[in-house]
Amino acid sequence: MTLPANSAQLTPANFTFSYNCLGDIDYDTRFAVAKAAGFREIGINLRHIGGWLQDHSLSELDALLDKHELVVGEMEAVRLMLAEPDPREETAAVIAEHYRPARLQATGPFDGTLEDAAARAGRVADRFAQWGVDVVLEPLPFTNMKTPAIAAEICELASRPNLSICMDVWHLYRNGLSIDDLAPAWKHISTVQFNDGTVIAENADLLQDCLDNRRVPNAGEFDLVGLLRARDAHRPDASFSIEVINAAHASMAPQAVAQSIADGITAVVAKLE
Repeated sequence: MTLPANSAQLTPANFTFSYNCLGDIDYDTRFAVAKAAGFREIGINLRHIGGWLQDHSLSELDALLDKHELVVGEMEAVRLMLAEPDPREETAAVIAEHYRPARLQATGPFDGTLEDAAARAGRVADRFAQWGVDVVLEPLPFTNMKTPAIAAEICELASRPNLSICMDVWHLYRNGLSIDDLAPAWKHISTVQFNDGTVIAENADLLQDCLDNRRVPNAGEFDLVGLLRARDAHRPDASFSIEVINAAHASMAPQAVAQSIADGITAVVAKLE
């Protein structure tokens, strides 16, 4: 995907439409509503596709992608820094070889030391480099890879050109951090993940909070305009993903959810002009 260095030129077509925006609905519907809302890249959930491939084939998925003129932009997520390899890594390898998506998202926790985590992340980065896939570490406040600083240290220790950070703005705020706190980590941030929400968590259980309470862009309190300006200043080559997980969306039509997310992106970008 070609991305503008100036975020004021962004459209929904510049954002990968994360799998988790809609949950487990059929791929034909998912792809149709994503395309109608203006997205051009979609994300694949490795848990779901692993099960789906028991009864289906990638050729079926190819046909649906072609039908809706979409491409696979990301895979999520693996836990690649545990002592025992995540079985989803093998599913990711199948998808990576076939579709060559831009990135494989990876989360904590990690076992052992930061050096151990870096060695394991480096191994996976080396494996996926053959398919041109970046392995992006996503810090989560409810794991021991909590902050962008910890993820950046793992990237430094591993020192792989295709190992970087996916910074989800939700987890930035749930760590009690601000846009300014990202300054030391920007050199490692290759993907910015968008959503909105309250600055103070609505649920003390941060895992449940992130599964229930995310808002579409421009419907919360996050400084998304500041985030875009910081991206332009520090990493104008950073790509974008959109992940809005909200319990209320389950009762809405998928097209309404996808369109509201696209409209939210447009509203935030308009504030830059």
